[in-house]
Amino acid sequence: MATTQRRFAVMGENTFRIVNKITQNQRICRLLKYNCRDPFSKDLPDVDGIELLNKQILIVPKIYDGSVEKMSYLVTVFDDFAVIASNPDFKVSTIRFDIACPYDEWYLNDSTLRPYLLMQEIDTMFNQAKLAGIGNLQYHRADALTLSPQIAGYSMKYKIYEFN
Repeated sequence: MATTQRRFAVMGENTFRIVNKITQNQRICRLLKYNCRDPFSKDLPDVDGIELLNKQILIVPKIYDGSVEKMSYLVTVFDDFAVIASNPDFKVSTIRFDIACPYDEWYLNDSTLRPYLLMQEIDTMFNQAKLAGIGNLQYHRADALTLSPQIAGYSMKYKIYEFN
């Protein structure tokens, strides 16, 4: 019997599947790890994404507080569970990606901003993606996210429609 998102018990497993994909994306890992204007420089070594897990790539919505250095973060959580009122045979849920970067780390050399590149990578990986046990993800929206006077970013949401 295949596991589906219909059972809340498999949400942890599905969260780890998503985070595993993220830790393998070198562009995301470099954008998170290297707080410089050119995180893609050939002078910088590749990043082991597993080392970022529970520090900068998070599955619990709590920013890592074991460091005093400025860091960018990517938090992945399931959110917003509801039954569709017009068709109770279906429910909808959201996968939320919260991207947060220190304001003074937003600017990059290639005329863009760090949060936007992170958003692009997430969107490329997950928009319309079919994930085992979850189904197809559909981009829903992104909202500004201000956490403090020092750090902000965006909260991206992808909808999942499935049988109830």
